[in-house]
Amino acid sequence: MKILIYDDDKNDIKQLLTCINHYFNQKNLDYIIKICTSTQELFNIIKDYDILFLDIQIKNTNGIDIGLKLNNIYHECRIIIVSNYSKYAIEGYKIHADRYFLKPISQEVFNIEMENIVEKYLKKYLGFYDEKIANKKIHYNDILYVEVLNRKTYIHTLTTEIYPTPYTLKYWYQKLHKYGFSYSHQSFIVNLEHISAFGKNEIYLITDETIPLSRNCKHTLEIEFTKYLQGVF
Repeated sequence: MKILIYDDDKNDIKQLLTCINHYFNQKNLDYIIKICTSTQELFNIIKDYDILFLDIQIKNTNGIDIGLKLNNIYHECRIIIVSNYSKYAIEGYKIHADRYFLKPISQEVFNIEMENIVEKYLKKYLGFYDEKIANKKIHYNDILYVEVLNRKTYIHTLTTEIYPTPYTLKYWYQKLHKYGFSYSHQSFIVNLEHISAFGKNEIYLITDETIPLSRNCKHTLEIEFTKYLQGVF
C-alpha cells in the first residue's frame, strides 16, 4: 500500500508516522510512505498512491480547495483529512473524504478508523503486477474467474479482458484464495464477490456469464460463500 502525506508541520508528521507505522506493522501489511509539501507534486503523483493524508491547512493553501481539484482528476486514492480544527469536518464531505482525523491523533482512534479503510482497499484496490501477463496492475476485485483451457490458465475480468498466464490453476488458487476465491470446478476458480446465484451444475455471475459447478466442489464452495457474505472468510 502506497501512502502519501501532505503536511508541512514536522511534529504533526512525526506523530502521524508513529500511528501509521504502528498500525501497519501490527497488521503485517506492506506499505511505503512519501511526504509531500508541494501542491504541484501532489497533483503529479496522486495517481500512484492508495491513501492520502491531507492536512487541511498547509502554507497558504486550503486542503478543501485541493481536495475539490483532486476530484476532477481520475485517481483511486482514498483521502483522509487531518486537521487541528473540528470546524472543517463537514466540509470534508465536499471532497468525498473517507475519514476526518483531529490532531493530535490517538493510536486507538487511528486503528479503529483505519480498519474500514484498509478493508475497502484490500477488497477493491489490491492487486498484483506481473509482466508475463500484462503491462498494468490487475486488481483482485476485477477478476471474475480463472480457468484452465488446453493446459493454459486464463484470467477473465469484469471488463471482458482475458489474460493468458503461464501458471497453473493451483498457483492461482494459492495466490487468490485469501482474497475470496474458491474452486467451483477442477478447472475453475471463481471470485466469490461476483457470484449472483447457484444452479444445479453451474454458477451465475453478475455479468450474466455461467461457469461450471462440480459436485465435488459444491459443498465447500457454498460454505465459503456463506462465510464470505458474513465477513468471516
